Amino acid sequence: MLTSRELLALQAFELAARTGSFKAAGEELHITASAVSHRIAGLERQLGEKLFERGPRGVVLAPAGRQLAGTTGRAFGELARAMAQQGEGSRRLRVSAVPIFASHWLLPRLGQFLDAHPAIELQVEASPRMADMEAGLVDVALRYGDGSWPDVAAEKVLELRAVPVTSPALARRLKLKTPIDLLRAPLVRVSPFGMSWTEWAKGAGLAPDGFAERRGGTKGVQVDGMGPALRAAMHGLGVALAFDPLIESEIASGALVRVGPQVPTQGHIWFVCRSRERSVPTIRALRRWLVDEIAAMTAAA
Repeated sequence: MLTSRELLALQAFELAARTGSFKAAGEELHITASAVSHRIAGLERQLGEKLFERGPRGVVLAPAGRQLAGTTGRAFGELARAMAQQGEGSRRLRVSAVPIFASHWLLPRLGQFLDAHPAIELQVEASPRMADMEAGLVDVALRYGDGSWPDVAAEKVLELRAVPVTSPALARRLKLKTPIDLLRAPLVRVSPFGMSWTEWAKGAGLAPDGFAERRGGTKGVQVDGMGPALRAAMHGLGVALAFDPLIESEIASGALVRVGPQVPTQGHIWFVCRSRERSVPTIRALRRWLVDEIAAMTAAA
């Protein structure tokens, strides 16, 4: 039987392992980062293993820490699910979505889902991180990728296409009328996910070398997500690769214009949940609404 001190130490460790930060763990626990470090240090002494490597740039899990994190993540996840299944908590639905899908498609439409299902308490996290389903922190993940994730049920719900976009003013100034004209334009490059410019060039039938990132080449900017990339394009900083059909509102408003052909992407949007929970009423309701909304959007296009 674990003592209360041990449970508190394991809780601090699980949060620090999940967030990658003693400070973030402390904020969630309403204690200081120093208190989190103290609890984890006690756990390390008890186990006789170093759980974190501490350095000037923060902490990362040591081998023993990675092994323990898998166990604590599942254990605290099961506790979270057990709590959620009690009383009114059974109607709570926690959703993680990649930011561009959350901001440009999901959130603008969620009011319709909530109106149709007023008893469901929805919690949405927009995060580029891959949601850990087994840790029990989310019930549904709307992931970008190819669907090849182990131990989960994944259904492709939205096919994406990459298309170059920019502000109307920049398109006019640089006379971007054909795909080859993009070689003269500053390019907005995105990480951590999304199609690269060389991949788009191949799909568009262009020589990819001209679109490769290199020193001394066409100037541009690099950003950490598609949302910032779209904002950079709207402000005339360059041409960004965007996901159709997620940019329909920007195109309709005239904030962005397409300046090249659409190219199929390797990744798409997938509805992901734990295999054993596909029949949970709240998960089924969200999936059915999502599929119907996407079908209606596709039919209207």
